This record gives sequence, structure tokens and C-alpha cells, in this order.
Amino acid sequence: MKKLLVVLLALTCLSVLAFADGVTVGMDFGRSQFNVAAATTNGGAFPTDIMQGWVGPTEQFPTGQRLDIQLAWSNDHTGINITGYLGNGTMAWVNAYGTLKLVPDLFTAYIGEFAGDGWDHFRWDSAHPIHDVDNHSVGRFSGWGAILDVMPKDSGLDVALYAKLGDPAVAGTFNYFGNTGGQIEKLSDQITNYGFAAAYTVPNLVTVQAGSQAFGSWPTPQRNIFAGAKLLMIPNLTAFDSFYYAGFDVSPSVTIYSDELALSYDMKPLTIILAAFYGQNDFGGLTGTTLPSIATPDYGRIMNAGADYSVWAVMPEVIYNMGAMSLGLYANIFALSTNNYGISYQVEPYVKLNDFGVRVSFLYSSNTTANSVATWEIPVLIDWGF
Repeated sequence: MKKLLVVLLALTCLSVLAFADGVTVGMDFGRSQFNVAAATTNGGAFPTDIMQGWVGPTEQFPTGQRLDIQLAWSNDHTGINITGYLGNGTMAWVNAYGTLKLVPDLFTAYIGEFAGDGWDHFRWDSAHPIHDVDNHSVGRFSGWGAILDVMPKDSGLDVALYAKLGDPAVAGTFNYFGNTGGQIEKLSDQITNYGFAAAYTVPNLVTVQAGSQAFGSWPTPQRNIFAGAKLLMIPNLTAFDSFYYAGFDVSPSVTIYSDELALSYDMKPLTIILAAFYGQNDFGGLTGTTLPSIATPDYGRIMNAGADYSVWAVMPEVIYNMGAMSLGLYANIFALSTNNYGISYQVEPYVKLNDFGVRVSFLYSSNTTANSVATWEIPVLIDWGF
């Protein structure tokens, strides 16, 4: 009798799920990193003790522990997506938006917050599994606001308009009374917070895209324009080029641009990945031995005392899949055209247990200049979920 009840209960649950409209529930122990050991050395300027903890001296992403929770529901006309991040003592709902399928398979509106991974129809990432990089997230629609997206089914066309609005939790403040931190903006200022983009895909051949958005918000929006092309014609090869230009609306004017070339070739079991950057005035800061975040606009050219400079970076990675585990080697080489900067570099060999989402590596960072800071760490990275 007990067995019959269990079977009937299971059938009841399956029948309920079978008639549910697009319900998704997921959890991910997402990219949580624990450093078994880490140290920094610089002729006594930094502690030489071997440390242990969630965050290493290079502060490479990811840092700390994170648990992701995702709840989603949709039907033929509407949808809801909520994503929460729990980690490092905080809990935040990073995605919380509703979807209106105004014309199914043609015209969709999204309203709410896009922050966890933004809205990435036009943002292209390199294929690096951990140290993934993009061209300063151009093409990513993120923040509170509304998105109108036209994407006719099977046409290869995607056109979107994004209006970035203030946080609705901050109420009752108006920038035209001298307060620039509120949710309500003058229309003449709000226009600077709009973004738009379009992409067209020829199946098995190429994807091209172009658009414009602001890296910041009013009163310092710093608008950019971007364009890209992605090759689809070669089996097992992913390759794209992404370019952006900014700084033309800054006074005094400054030329800022960055170009990213990225590729990934899967030869089974060997995978080769590469990202390379070249640009001008597109990095705005450096702390210790932490390698810069590639393609951050340097509007004040602070890295070269107000003078123009160029920047380049190369990030190769090779992965050999042995079935139960994979062996990998990652490197990052970065330099500015300033006389006193030198060349910064990272080297990271690693082993990944494929069935468990566990990755153990040895990460070493340094610089070619005299008395440069050197760091090393042994991070254990965990990423698994359902």
C-alpha cells in the first residue's frame, strides 16, 4: 500500500509539472573561490606571511563565496525572472524583471532590474572558462529600466532600445532641484541614458552588430559607439572582433578606443582559447599587482600624466580534456606604452575535476619593472548547480 501511495504521489507531481507554463527553478554554487595559501612579497613593503581565506592578493574574479538562486516563469504572453546572489555576507536580488511578449516571436518588452549578468544580446565574451573577458561590456544593457526588443523569428535580425532609469527604491528626489541621485530625471538629461543596438546573423556564416550606449549615467554619461563581427562558418571555431570608441563627448576631448579579438578552437580533446586587446587611453587604474580590467576608459589619461598612451594585452589558454579531469594553462600579459610601467603578467596552471565542478590552480603574478610586487596563490574554485 505504501509503495502504491508513493507511485501515485510521484505521478501527481509529474502531471502538475507537465501542465506548468515554463517554470524554472535553479541553484548554483557559483564560482566560489577559496585560497588554500597565498602570499605577497615586495622587499618588505608587504607582509610575507602565507595567508589563507576567501580572497587572494590578486583579487581575481571570482572572489569569495557565492550561491545563486534563480526563479523564472513564462507563458505565451508574459514572464518573470528573479535572480539572487548570496555571498560575502550579503543577499541581493540582481535580476528582477518582467517580460511582456507583446507580439509573440516579434516584439518583446522587458521592465525591471538587469544587473546579475545584464541583458546580453549584444555583449560578446571570450571563451575563457574562468577569466572570461569582454570589451568593457559594450552591448550589455544593465541597471533599472526598460528594454524594447524586436527580434522576428528565424529572420536573424535583433534590434533593441534601452532606457536606463533610476532605482525605484530611491523615491522623491529630482535632479532639476539640484539633487542628481534620485529616480526621476529631466527628459533632456534622461536622453543621455538611452542605449540602442542592432545585430544581423547570416546562419553558418557571420553575425554583425553595431550600437551605442553610455558607460555612465547623467551628468557624466560618456557615450560610446561599438561594432563587431563574429565568424560562424568554420566548424568548432568561434572567432569575433569587438570595437568601441568613446571620449568624443568629453571636454577637453580625448581619444579612447579598444579592439578585442577573441577566438576558441575545439580540437577534441584539446581546446585553444585566445583574447587579444589593443587600444588607446582605455585603462584607468592599477592597484598593487592586480592586472588591470581590460578596456576601462581613462578619460583623464591618469596612467600617463594627461598624455595619450596605447595599451595591449594577450590572454592565451589551452585545455586538455582527459575525461574525468582536464589540465589547463592560462596566461595574461599586459602592457602600457609608458616608460615606467613595464610588462605585467600572470601564469596559472590548473587541474579541473570535470564531474564535480572543482578546479585547483597555482596563480603567479608579477611585473618586469625593478622592485615589482610578486604574488602567488593556490585557489580552489567550485562551480556546480542545477
